[in-house]
Amino acid sequence: MVIKDKIRAIGITFTVLTLISSIYSIANGRLYDTHTHLIMRFIITAIAIGSLYVYDWFNKKPLYLVHIIHYIITMTAVFSLVWVNGLFIELHPNAYRDIFLNYTVVWIIISFGLTKFIQCKDKNNANI
Repeated sequence: MVIKDKIRAIGITFTVLTLISSIYSIANGRLYDTHTHLIMRFIITAIAIGSLYVYDWFNKKPLYLVHIIHYIITMTAVFSLVWVNGLFIELHPNAYRDIFLNYTVVWIIISFGLTKFIQCKDKNNANI
């Protein structure tokens, strides 16, 4: 994926996640979202999308192994971000659990979609 595509993917993913989060928050009676929370969501989205280079670097390895490597790298980066954030602001008592669950669910959905995309691409290349 070229950088331009990754930047576009970051923007689209961030927008979709922000809309879903905002709709969920409003439905549950919370009518505000802090700027810090929005910035952290953007950084986490950038980590996840930017790290798709892992798939390019390990394209000769089995796809399941690349998924595992990708998840370990990105989850470590996300936990590190939460830790650094905790040096400056007070974290929610369940901050690590919450980010683990939120990130993992989105990661699984995107990984499944990416796997299907790669399989279709490989199938189309085999038919050429």
